[in-house]
Amino acid sequence: MGEDRGRPINRANSDGLSSFYRERFGSHSPEEYLNLRISGIDERLERDEIKMKLTHEFRRFAPFEIKVVRNPEEDERMAYVNFERRDCARNIRYKMMDRLREALGKRVLCDPAGILRDQEGKYIPDRFNRSLQTDRSSRDRKGPKEPPQWRLKNDDSDATRTLFVGNMPADVRETEIRKVFEKYGKIEDIDIKTPVNTDAAYAFVMFQSLEQAMDAKAEEQDRPIRPGSSRVKIGYGKSQVSRRLWVGGLGSWCSADMLAKEFDRYGMIEKLDYNEGDDVAYICFEDTHAAQDACRAMRNYPLGGRDRSIMVDFAKDVLASRDSGRKRRASRSPSSPVAIRSPPGSPRASVRTFEDLDEEYASTWQGQLFLKKNDYPVKLYRVYGAERLLQKLLRDDDGNPLKVQISQRLSLQNQDALQEKFLNHSSKEMCLMVITAKRELDDLRPLIRYLDEKDAAGVVSIKDGVFYVIPHSGMVERVVAAKAPGVRLFSGDCPFLLGVLCNSSARSHSGD
Repeated sequence: MGEDRGRPINRANSDGLSSFYRERFGSHSPEEYLNLRISGIDERLERDEIKMKLTHEFRRFAPFEIKVVRNPEEDERMAYVNFERRDCARNIRYKMMDRLREALGKRVLCDPAGILRDQEGKYIPDRFNRSLQTDRSSRDRKGPKEPPQWRLKNDDSDATRTLFVGNMPADVRETEIRKVFEKYGKIEDIDIKTPVNTDAAYAFVMFQSLEQAMDAKAEEQDRPIRPGSSRVKIGYGKSQVSRRLWVGGLGSWCSADMLAKEFDRYGMIEKLDYNEGDDVAYICFEDTHAAQDACRAMRNYPLGGRDRSIMVDFAKDVLASRDSGRKRRASRSPSSPVAIRSPPGSPRASVRTFEDLDEEYASTWQGQLFLKKNDYPVKLYRVYGAERLLQKLLRDDDGNPLKVQISQRLSLQNQDALQEKFLNHSSKEMCLMVITAKRELDDLRPLIRYLDEKDAAGVVSIKDGVFYVIPHSGMVERVVAAKAPGVRLFSGDCPFLLGVLCNSSARSHSGD
């Protein structure tokens, strides 16, 4: 592996295989393998650092076992990772090389491991992997019998803040569980269960965040809760349904108003606790049905952009234990930062002014609109269509707003065809947005005047879609009336533009 040193980075093969592997097996790998050998690790990283970084990167592939060794021939550290689930090793090699190089060094290589061929061409473990397997088998012989098979929810797509921890000693104490798990984050609750006529216990451990639960599950899976006891089995527990939701993955881009506008469509919000800039918020609805609908719909929702999906889970209902017989309104609560709006099914209030628009809808995209040498800082208020479409098409891979450049004009002399196209698009194919100036409302008037004079819509070509920027017209009024009937902003002298974002429109337009 030393011969890889000093060569250009792109020589660190696009398939991520080391020369050590290539000399023995060429550029091909087995159809199935459970083990990886990771080499080329930054020599400044210590053994514990390497293990910690790999544990973090691979946490959704648990259970696995890591052994960091030193290659005596080249005096460099290597890591062997043995997985129990099929396809984990293969997925990492094909999908995570960039992340591994960010974490462990630019020259990292990753080979299938444990696959030396014997004279008959059969795969046998290499010497480092044999050592790891020997360690594991001897430990298993000395340790307790294998625990029974648990039917656990292990997929991170099912992740909740609550972990089910099974196969513990019947006399396990809360202090023991807390000592093991609290290093991963704040624990909100531990509920120990000891079934009758058994010599084992299990517990539900609730963390403050999903990330903490995921990290704890990945690291503590198959470890004993105390020396000499059986190895625990960990899965995601079923959340206890309540009226109160925990919302994580937030940041400086989020506001209480944004949360209220997105969540109140599922039901009446009783209380919203969020300090701007915090990572988490708590939202309490007036009934559990609304909370269940919101939890189901908003989990992994890209509220802050493509790479800023939020996490949602049920939280303990702290309001239920007090004043339960009295109906409370969040607008009367001094700790609630937002007013509460209508439940789902009720029509939104009529939007006739900018103040109405800002009250009823959240601006979830802010950026710049360019025409020739002029740029206009704008905000978009989505009034129809899927938020996912807006965030997917108008943000880059890092979640930043795209620069929206009007590169063509589309004549509005024949509006019927364009109107029919818009009316035939579903909410999954099209978004309607009110475009406003970011600072002063009149800042958009030069652009509006230009499009009015040309009797045209601006056309922005983007990857996988097209974005129309349209001044007030009879067609605009008809399309908005059909798709967002409560919005009555557009009139002859309004300072707004209509944005229409489509993901499947033809791109043949009349250009300048």
